[in-house]
Amino acid sequence: MIKNTGLLLGSALLLTVVASAQNIEKFVVSAEAAKKTLIRNEINADTAEKITQACVAFAKQHNIAVSVFILNPTGQIVHAHRMDGQAPINVDTGLMKAQSVLFTRDSTHARANMVAGNLSLQMRWGNIGVFPTSGGLPIIADGQMIGTIGVGGSNMDEQCAYDALTSVVGPQPPLAPNQPPQR
Repeated sequence: MIKNTGLLLGSALLLTVVASAQNIEKFVVSAEAAKKTLIRNEINADTAEKITQACVAFAKQHNIAVSVFILNPTGQIVHAHRMDGQAPINVDTGLMKAQSVLFTRDSTHARANMVAGNLSLQMRWGNIGVFPTSGGLPIIADGQMIGTIGVGGSNMDEQCAYDALTSVVGPQPPLAPNQPPQR
């Protein structure tokens, strides 16, 4: 009986933690700040910094270096970080991935899957600034996109971003599947 009660309490606590992790109020700007910008559902600086720190911790754990950009829904940089050893292209691709998500509202990996083997579609997306390479994700809280993350510089960019988002914000949409190369 005591074991079952403990299991029930543990399960209830886990559900409470998961549910509270998606309380949008924790992750967006305050009502007072929103009055100044007229935008309420945008990621706050504290959350953006925590996500970036979580991604950097992931990178260190996996012995990689990354550049991270967190943008608000209108494309403004809320937080950015470049680890040592990043070439200019690593920094630029991190930003391009975050910006691409603003246009598409989904992951850059999903876009990469969509354009794989279709040169015409690649050119059309490229003309409007969509960079279809994994590493860019929407930041979702309570079903709303409150910002975007773009990670560049490694072969684990998307996983770095996803792990950081889920550890700080909570559950996120599933990652796009890996698809075999087109011939």
